[in-house]
Amino acid sequence: MAKQYSPAAVEKSWYAWWESSRYFEADAASSKPPFVIVQPPPNVTGVLHIGHAITAAIEDALIRWRRMSGYNALWVPGMDHAGIATQVVVEKKLMREKNLSRHDVGCEKFLCEVLKWKDQHGGVILKQLRMLGASLDWSRECFTMDEQRSKAVTEAFVRMYKDGLIYRAHRLVNWDCTLRTAISDIEVDHMDLTGVTPIDVPGYRSPVQFGVLISFAYPLEEGLDEIIVATTRIETMLGDTAIAVHPQDGRYKHLHGKYAVHPFNGRKLKIICDAELVDPSFGTGAVKITPAHDPNDFKVGERHNLEFINIFTDDGKINEMGGPQFEGMPRFAARTAVIDALKNKGLYRDTKNNVMSLSLCSRSKEIVEPMMKPQWYVSCNSMAKGALDAVKSKKIEIIPSQYEQDWYRWLENIRDWCVSRQLWWGHRIPAWYVTFEDDKEKDMGSYNDHWIIARDENDAILEAKQRYPGKKYRLDQDPDVLDTWFSSGLFPLSVLGWPDDKPDLSTFYPSSVLETGSDILFFWVAKMVMMGMQLGGDVPFQKVYLHPIIRDAHGRKMAKSLGNVIDPIDVINGISLENLQKKLEDGNLDPKEVKKAKEGQRKDFPNGIPECGTDALRFALISYTSQSDKINLDIKRVHGYRQWCNKLWNAIRFAMNKLGDQYVPPATIAMCSLPPVCKWILSVLNKAVGKTESSLEAYKFSEATSSIYSWWQYQLCDVYIEAIKPYFNESQEFDSARGAFRDTLWVCLDTGLRLLHPFMPYITEELWQRLPQPKEACTKDSIMISEYPAVVQEWTNDQIENEMETVLDTVNKLRSLRPSADTYERRPAFVLCRGLETAATIRSYQSYITTLASVSSLQILTEDDPTPLDCATHIVNKDLSVYLQLRGALDTKAEREKLRRKREEILRQHDALSQKMNASGYREKAPQSKQDEDTRKLSALLGELEIVDGAESKLDANN
Repeated sequence: MAKQYSPAAVEKSWYAWWESSRYFEADAASSKPPFVIVQPPPNVTGVLHIGHAITAAIEDALIRWRRMSGYNALWVPGMDHAGIATQVVVEKKLMREKNLSRHDVGCEKFLCEVLKWKDQHGGVILKQLRMLGASLDWSRECFTMDEQRSKAVTEAFVRMYKDGLIYRAHRLVNWDCTLRTAISDIEVDHMDLTGVTPIDVPGYRSPVQFGVLISFAYPLEEGLDEIIVATTRIETMLGDTAIAVHPQDGRYKHLHGKYAVHPFNGRKLKIICDAELVDPSFGTGAVKITPAHDPNDFKVGERHNLEFINIFTDDGKINEMGGPQFEGMPRFAARTAVIDALKNKGLYRDTKNNVMSLSLCSRSKEIVEPMMKPQWYVSCNSMAKGALDAVKSKKIEIIPSQYEQDWYRWLENIRDWCVSRQLWWGHRIPAWYVTFEDDKEKDMGSYNDHWIIARDENDAILEAKQRYPGKKYRLDQDPDVLDTWFSSGLFPLSVLGWPDDKPDLSTFYPSSVLETGSDILFFWVAKMVMMGMQLGGDVPFQKVYLHPIIRDAHGRKMAKSLGNVIDPIDVINGISLENLQKKLEDGNLDPKEVKKAKEGQRKDFPNGIPECGTDALRFALISYTSQSDKINLDIKRVHGYRQWCNKLWNAIRFAMNKLGDQYVPPATIAMCSLPPVCKWILSVLNKAVGKTESSLEAYKFSEATSSIYSWWQYQLCDVYIEAIKPYFNESQEFDSARGAFRDTLWVCLDTGLRLLHPFMPYITEELWQRLPQPKEACTKDSIMISEYPAVVQEWTNDQIENEMETVLDTVNKLRSLRPSADTYERRPAFVLCRGLETAATIRSYQSYITTLASVSSLQILTEDDPTPLDCATHIVNKDLSVYLQLRGALDTKAEREKLRRKREEILRQHDALSQKMNASGYREKAPQSKQDEDTRKLSALLGELEIVDGAESKLDANN
């Protein structure tokens, strides 16, 4: 074995062997119980980031654990076409490299560019997943736009339409004027403004001001009076159709039913004072009703017969409905023009700072425009009720349980889901529009009853012929595509072959657990549950585990523009600052963003990122999951686990040297004949196995890693291996003990590596393969298909553990007595035992204490023996004190200070316990067993106080 652990050397070849050996593949015909995870499909837009790495680390740990535990473990890989995200990235690339928009190149050529991007980056993602050690069943790999998944999407749309769950309607949507499409709520970022704020908006040379409230007056009919309204979006007044007055506003209440006159187009605006009209959060005052107000929200459209006018074109310019003098102006250029025109008419009143939230598209950074558009919608109420009931009845368990309340809140207030997207990249909506020769309106969608929903064009033609015999018409498919979340919502079904009745579907649906980030509980998880129950007849998974969201070491959200997005491969391989910055230059950021990101990188990674390896990265990420809903990732911690891997490496190097080339492990180990320290290490190993198993079952991953780490580091390496080293010298007197130490060491390493394997697959395979195997055992070829450790009842030994706890406390107290200047010099030590039982325990472990405490000798004293001179002392407990002879190096002043602090500590504990025992009601309420225990503690503290007194007296006598 190499003297030093090298992650690159260890991790370079195991994955290819695992994959070629087909260890990752599940069998639909297996009699083993299934354990299934569907991988959240990463977007094909680019490379995986550290958030994907935590998903891969947790899911692979679960799959490897279950596979080793005898399950038919299936982990299905997939990739998402990520409609809007991919289209935006490719559009930016075209503009940057060729100065062309997608409209310049046309739909067909643009989609060719997208497919090139997908092939290029999809390959990078697959390589990253393999580097992360993800034991995915690649034979079942899928893509949301491959043939089978596209078939599933079409089938789902058709079935849901026929079931009355999909319909077409005019509704308010989040509209992006740069992308020219509706976007989902998850693609909307909210920027909180405290006052006037200039913001860069795509397509505008100068920043646009937001965070202001502009007041202006509408003259009443016949010029009798005026009504003042205030708005943050003055340009939208061009589409005003009415004025809503808060019912409690005494100034304008008398104007109910009267009309104001629009100053630019003469439109009459009804003044409405309606108790059900205005949300109280608006406060008192008048609110203009514009295209940005949904009639379904304000309940005014039908009741007051209002027309809602859209004044914006799809690319954000004022249309003919906004008035001739403003037509063709970009909406924020029109803002200035409208203010100037109001001033000219004497209707402008003032502008004030305004606290507000601004909605921006996370993809394009465009200001989101609420627009009334005809779109396809999914009716969600009935499906949401099923999803609510599934969690309430525990058919689905959400972990951590704190997120259940979010689930209830979102689904109890769910709105219908807009699934139309005006994009080119995505699943075309399987809807065909019939335009008749005699239709007055020829625009697609003018008549809602002219739509035909079908699985393909042939079916649509057939249905049109049946529905409209003898009529002349044209049939055109809706150019829109479906929201990416529609295909993602089907993923647990479609990856298993739905709608076809395939063996995978009957064997592996529903899956066992969905593991994903807490930020998409509603946007993705809820949709999967609703669609899975509706179309698959059952919940799509039995548990939902939501991991924390990763932030940088400063707690900031990771963003490319901040330069703090981390590629897991850079952590695995290491990367210089220079190459980190080159990756930014080669990326898709604007020059301004590149500059800002570079500054962030120089601050956070002045020396680049050190090589950590996959195993250390995985272990660190899983260990971080204890941090509630956010992880502040520090690369230094990851590198610390890389150094820990070196400790494991050295442990195996020591073992290989001490076991010898001819060593053959026993099939079983005889506990009765083992030395105490061997019984102890197996007992605490048993505890670690039990804790790891129960933690994994409860999805408490950080507790599992902590248990494993503590056993390897603090019990095996720091204690057991150090304690047995002297027994492997040439002396024949240790021959019999040496065999027990060897066998126990082998059992520990074999079990410990299997216990660790799901978290650190590479180093454990490398080291396990080097261990000798029992001849008569049915040895597996790989650690990943060997049996996961289980608790061995006969290994449990509480008495030995209690004894070793005293021993290790004794060792630590002796170590603490060594002067800091000569920590390596071995000095004589003494243990003063009060009582035969304590003396017997120390005597049994005397050689181990001598070794572990690094003392030259250890003499056991009784109360009758004189205390040795020139000694520093420490109290272990009331029955045990330790002394280290310093031969003139004793610092009397320091010893006296140490004893003073110890006295204060004992008195503090004594006073607190006395106060508790003397409190009113203690004798009546505290159980007798608790009172007895407290009495023993009080007595022990008094005993320790006597020891301190004695030590101080001896110091005085020596002086």
